[in-house]
Amino acid sequence: MADTEPGAAAGAGKLGDDTQAVLQAARDTAGAYVGALHALRQLFAAEVGLARDALVQALVFLLLAMVMVATAYGLLTALLVAGIRSLGAPWPLAIAIPLLLSAGLAWLGVLRAKSLLRHADFEGTRRQIKLGLQGLPDQDAAP
Repeated sequence: MADTEPGAAAGAGKLGDDTQAVLQAARDTAGAYVGALHALRQLFAAEVGLARDALVQALVFLLLAMVMVATAYGLLTALLVAGIRSLGAPWPLAIAIPLLLSAGLAWLGVLRAKSLLRHADFEGTRRQIKLGLQGLPDQDAAP
C-alpha cells in the first residue's frame, strides 16, 4: 500500500492553501459551536438559579397565604358557631355542625387529592423502562 501512495515514503507533505482554509473554517465553526454551547450552559445555570429563587419566594408567600386562610376559616367557624348559638341551639350542636361541615370538606379534599395523585405515578416512564427503552410498536410505523 505504501508503494501506491505518492510521497508515502517521504512522509506527508505540506497541506495546500485550500486545505488549510477548509481546516481553519472547520476549527472556527467548531469553536463557534463550543462557544454557543458554553453560553447556553451559562444561560441555563442562570435560569435555574432564578427559578430556584422564585420557587422559594413563591413557597414563602404560599405559606403566608395558608396562614391567612386558616385564620379566616377559624374566624368564620367561630362566627358560624355564634350564629347557631344565637338561634337557640345548645353548645354541643353549635360546635358539631361546623365540625361536621369541616370534616366533610376535608374528606372531599382527600378524595380529590387521591384522584390527582393517580397521575403522578410515572406510568409511562415505568412502561418504557419495562420495554427496555425501545420504541412502542405503533411508533415504528410512524414516519
